[in-house]
Amino acid sequence: MDTTMFLASLWGPTVLAIGLGVLINRAFYVKLYRELDKDVLATLIFGMIAVPAGIAQVYFHNVWDTLPQIIVSLLGWATLLKGAAFLVAPQFVDSMGDMWADKKLVPAASIAMLAIGGYLTWFAYLA
Repeated sequence: MDTTMFLASLWGPTVLAIGLGVLINRAFYVKLYRELDKDVLATLIFGMIAVPAGIAQVYFHNVWDTLPQIIVSLLGWATLLKGAAFLVAPQFVDSMGDMWADKKLVPAASIAMLAIGGYLTWFAYLA
């Protein structure tokens, strides 16, 4: 549980801050994601950072017993898979981001991030 607590203390505030940023500055984040395909180097660098980070987290924390452990494990797998998608199929990642923006799902995503980030922050720092 120490690894879960440590990773929750990193993930919680990070996801909480991004969720709050997306909620407050939705247009900025939609623009950022829509223009990502124009900066191929940024796409490559994100994938090159996300894949080893995801592998490291999955290697050290792939535990599925309690809710915090499940959430942290899912975040590790999501980081690994999204990083791999950026390296292997960047056009697919871009089209999925466009779909989320076109269907007005960004506020729902920000609320989900606020809930997950808030829960992990509470778990890591207050529970």
